[in-house]
Amino acid sequence: MSAKISVAQRVVRYYPPVGLSTLFRPLPKQSVRPTLGVTYQPQVDGPILSFSAKSALGIPEQTLLLVLLELAQEQFTAFQNEVVLNADADNDIGRELWSMLNRGEASAEGQTLRLKTTWFELNRRCNSATGGSTKKLRMEQLRRLCEVVVWETSAGPERKERQSYLVAWLVSDKRRIHLALNCRLASALFGQPYAQVSLKERLELGKDIPMALHAFFSTTLSCGNHLKINVETLVERLWPSDLKTTPEGTEKRRLSDVKFALVALSQLANWSVEWVRAGLVCVTRKHAGVRDMTMIKANKSMSYREQPLAKITSKINDLRPFDASGLFFNKNTSA
Repeated sequence: MSAKISVAQRVVRYYPPVGLSTLFRPLPKQSVRPTLGVTYQPQVDGPILSFSAKSALGIPEQTLLLVLLELAQEQFTAFQNEVVLNADADNDIGRELWSMLNRGEASAEGQTLRLKTTWFELNRRCNSATGGSTKKLRMEQLRRLCEVVVWETSAGPERKERQSYLVAWLVSDKRRIHLALNCRLASALFGQPYAQVSLKERLELGKDIPMALHAFFSTTLSCGNHLKINVETLVERLWPSDLKTTPEGTEKRRLSDVKFALVALSQLANWSVEWVRAGLVCVTRKHAGVRDMTMIKANKSMSYREQPLAKITSKINDLRPFDASGLFFNKNTSA
């Protein structure tokens, strides 16, 4: 893929466990949001991640997070070590961001990325208006992201725990915003396993449920691979609940909404959706092949070579929790 095409697609590197979790879900339009309490436990390697906050996160918050990752990606490429953040931050803003991100523990281990932007830029990249009411909405979305506490428990016998925030936000003046990403989110930009999500495709879909499925399939499928999955399984992923307490009319509406979202996904150039039989679809992410992508890290140009996966032909019937930690191919390799 040429650099020109990659920029046009606005491809974001997304930390796979976040994309596979149910951290972001379609929410009903009501004034009071449910609380957030989501845990992602991989079946292979990686930490157990628990997310909690006073307000659940919807699909617009996911769009905003992807935009923050896009900005971090661009600024990391442009400024390299200047935007790498850790306990050794050498300026006031960096030190405050690191302390905020790690809930006051300024000496916390690890590293992440900091970025700076404006409300105008965030609105523009979210493909929305840039007026005062939109700014207020964006501030509320960012505040919800910053309120999410992330508990990380290692999978080893020592069971080490770490507590941090998903995003830290610091306003230095009326226009400029300084932010820091959770270390796990930033790992996808440091060359660790990552999924690719096209913001261009996402914004073309426009509606919450198609965008939610697009993010899930983008996390699950690499280019040139496909997945067979029950429509009811996708419904359960988007609205995990006790089916006995869900009204029949609500179930039918949700099923219809997911079918509509699959049709919308099939209209994107890089995707196809085929009905294997009633209730079972095969989703394919097109453009198989091997390609080189270059990323700047620590003043060194590092090349990550992507290898296509074997086709995923098995049917998936259970998505709570869904684990695809063995599917990711974007491993750091030598240039």
